[in-house]
Amino acid sequence: MKQLTHIRTRLHSRHLPGLLLALCIGLAGSAPPAHAAGDEDGRKIKHWVAPMDPTFISDKPGKSPMGMDLVPVYEDEGGSSSAGLVKIDPVVVQNMGLRVAPVTRGTITRRIRTVGAIHAAEDRLAVVNLRYSGWVEKLLVEETGSAVRRGEPLFEIYSPELLSAQEEYLLALRSAAADSPLVQSARTRLELWGVAPALIKRLTKTRKPLRTIPVLAPSSGYVLSKEIIEGGRVKAGSDLYKIADLDHVWVEARVYEIDAPWIQVGQPATMELAFQDGATRNGEITFVAPTLDPRTRTVTVRMEFDNPELKLKPGMFATVRIDSPGRSDALLLPSEAIIHSGNRELVFVALDLGHYEAREITTGIVGDNHRVEVLSGVREGERVVTSGQFLLDSESQLQEAVQKMLAARLQAREKRVMPESDDNAAEANAATDSNAGESYWTCGMHPQVVQDGPGTCPICGMDLTLKGGDHD
Repeated sequence: MKQLTHIRTRLHSRHLPGLLLALCIGLAGSAPPAHAAGDEDGRKIKHWVAPMDPTFISDKPGKSPMGMDLVPVYEDEGGSSSAGLVKIDPVVVQNMGLRVAPVTRGTITRRIRTVGAIHAAEDRLAVVNLRYSGWVEKLLVEETGSAVRRGEPLFEIYSPELLSAQEEYLLALRSAAADSPLVQSARTRLELWGVAPALIKRLTKTRKPLRTIPVLAPSSGYVLSKEIIEGGRVKAGSDLYKIADLDHVWVEARVYEIDAPWIQVGQPATMELAFQDGATRNGEITFVAPTLDPRTRTVTVRMEFDNPELKLKPGMFATVRIDSPGRSDALLLPSEAIIHSGNRELVFVALDLGHYEAREITTGIVGDNHRVEVLSGVREGERVVTSGQFLLDSESQLQEAVQKMLAARLQAREKRVMPESDDNAAEANAATDSNAGESYWTCGMHPQVVQDGPGTCPICGMDLTLKGGDHD
């Protein structure tokens, strides 16, 4: 019972949050008796205060103006704690379930997980685009997705412009030598329009113009798109086929702005496909975009993979994991120990049983296994609170608020409240007796407050009531 009484006394003087107060009052049971000048532990009492009014201070035990027993404030806890220092009774600490973990040194790495998509490699794309207009006489590659080889005919086209250029070339051959400027000019015109050298050679040999010209595939690969039909008219400058070599593909992923500083070209990365659960492919970052997408606030990064079996198909999604460069001999603590308060980050360091100190820290890499690098604020070997620190934070803020409130009320009390003797209750009664027969204003909760006119109590803020004379 002595220990529980001590807990209750500590709670009154410390002003713990309501949750802890209710918990420990339930453990304590009945109200404590008045204490002597010191307790059994040899701790020295500094002064006595009212449980419901910490500004009511007495040098000895007694009753508060509300009739409650005064509680002691010890010299080692009575409002003189350093900034950020929180004192909690060890029994209350156990009831709160506080857990601590040491600050250690080790190696920390950062793994970034994101989603990527497979694309055809841009450096292996080819487009069929004519430099003249005409009509498609015969379509040889009719389906999207068809495999083609470099130099394979895709379609045959009839073009009046191309037929006219052939006739000019043949006319130049008949009227001048093969190496004359006139012949060379006509030949160059055919080459600039994209006529294959083999067709020009055939034309030179047969001396007969070709009504239709075959258009050849510029590279090997697969037809990704086809914008042409047999018998249709095509205009100069139109993209008719898009062909991609899929033996080598790109995987592009987007990394959020906060992770962008940790991404560099050459970093190792792994890719896992949805249809191959658990199977990964190892690669590395080959490109980091120099700009940020303003809509998604992400940076595009690229990896490249060989795809000889065509299992990586453009349009597939993949899970990408990027391992950023780690740091060795870093100071580490659990991420759950950190309280993020907007502009700063705090941890509570356990000094000894029941004493905790709030410290502002600077963090670095957020690594795997819920470990965070600490650049400043704590030292190796110190213990930080990992569970229940939010209750400590609220207690720390409450103590600060109580100290400010006490300072303001005591200052107002010195200016406006009548001098008190050691026995506050007797002084209040004497003040009342001395004003017998006269009207005065006083506080119903704090009768020691007496003044000549209406107003509010400087201690509790309640409106003063009129006493004395015919108003009692």
